[in-house]
Amino acid sequence: MDTSSPLAIGKAILPKVPLLISNAVWHSVGLSKNSKKWDLKTEIAVSLVRALINNPKPSPISKQQVAGSKDPGIKGPMWISKVVAPTPEEDARIALVNAIEALKEKEEIYTVPDIKPVEAEWTGYRAGVDSNRPRLDLSEVEHYGRLMKEVKSDVTILYFHGGAY
Repeated sequence: MDTSSPLAIGKAILPKVPLLISNAVWHSVGLSKNSKKWDLKTEIAVSLVRALINNPKPSPISKQQVAGSKDPGIKGPMWISKVVAPTPEEDARIALVNAIEALKEKEEIYTVPDIKPVEAEWTGYRAGVDSNRPRLDLSEVEHYGRLMKEVKSDVTILYFHGGAY
């Protein structure tokens, strides 16, 4: 659903109005399935979301992938400093293989993984910035320095996201 203009939103919701009125009437007289558990606002909201999600003509997966892969960029009240940890020496790979060999049972087969650099981000709160302000055009070292100037706690959270580890 295109949400870029009020007209597009209206075109999506207008055909659902009869369904919403019907659900409101059934709920008001106590004959809807959820009238004893939900208030009218919840009943209407859930009906609308279900009607919008259950599209009889779903868009192709390629169109959905394109829509879901748009990067909004870094903006708003956050400092992001990107960092790449270099590839460790070959000793790390040897230690990994030795640990796997020591722990494996019988004749398990595995693929020795490649050792690659690890990409990460330091993330912190950026005070006094609205939600649409773009990221400053600074080096990653400068971003990290400014992030650390605003740190108010010694707590660090390690968060792995996406992919397999």
